[in-house]
Amino acid sequence: MNSMELFINPQTKRLRSGWRAAVFAALLFSPRLLLDLFLPARQAGAAAVFDLSVEMILAYVALIVWALGVSGVCLRFLEGMKLPALGFALHSGWLGDVIKGCAVGALMIASVVALQIIGGGARLNFNSVWWKGQGIDWAGVWTVAPEVCAALVLFILAGAFEELVYRGYAFQTLLRGAPAFLPILFFSILFGAAHWGNPSRTFFSTANTILAGIWLSMAYLKTRSLWFPAALHTSWNWTMGALFGLPVSGLRVPQHPVLASTGGEPVWLTGGSYGSEGGAAAAIVLIIAIAVIWRAKWLSVSPEMNAALSMRITGSESSINLGLRD
Repeated sequence: MNSMELFINPQTKRLRSGWRAAVFAALLFSPRLLLDLFLPARQAGAAAVFDLSVEMILAYVALIVWALGVSGVCLRFLEGMKLPALGFALHSGWLGDVIKGCAVGALMIASVVALQIIGGGARLNFNSVWWKGQGIDWAGVWTVAPEVCAALVLFILAGAFEELVYRGYAFQTLLRGAPAFLPILFFSILFGAAHWGNPSRTFFSTANTILAGIWLSMAYLKTRSLWFPAALHTSWNWTMGALFGLPVSGLRVPQHPVLASTGGEPVWLTGGSYGSEGGAAAAIVLIIAIAVIWRAKWLSVSPEMNAALSMRITGSESSINLGLRD
């Protein structure tokens, strides 16, 4: 192998997948503005309440636009593919993937909370902001409802952005050039490391986040679309934070949820102040979910996604290159 073959695959005449992923990462994180916008959501500190401001929502919109732009450039110029290959196109079945993802994510968190209750480590109560014991306090409802809705918007945007970063172009291009377990493991570890700076994090919470990365990677592999993993991600976070009122990766999102849940002793089961993602209940549910999704017959790759991943543009012509390692 000559020195150029370290960079260029002699069969495809293209940059090797590892270098393509590196180019994407360099472009994605090159503007300091991107880091300045993204990091506030990950700062550790005594006040573990996530910012639900309009500024934070707009920041995530900017991050998504930038990530999509960088992904499109890399797909077009490094691989001769179009942006729909990334997985956020409105292909047939995309809405079904979203509905399935929302349902599965919510069911998983409900199962986690049920395990915590059975283990004696959690209790559920209506939030006293809107429920006064004898009836509904409508003034409290108008406090809770806007926060819950804002949290949904923010979780949708944050989930989409994190999927673009951890299951998007870099992950997908490595899948085209290496055995699947390598990018799955690599990006799941990165996903766990990205949460290391969160309040109250532990080694157990980081291990669970790596498990969650594997879970979301399996969701992508079964559909070759980002709709299903993004919906899982959003539903998991919103159900945990806005519905059950538990910390989401150590952060309170929103400050006034629908339910006021407690997750105390035993911490090994509930995750304590980090939230359910730091406990054994979540680990059990994630492992089961990985196995279920991997064997699921109700998940499939749409014909449009098959076509988008198979076609590479060469001038005005297209060539099939689905099985070729590069």
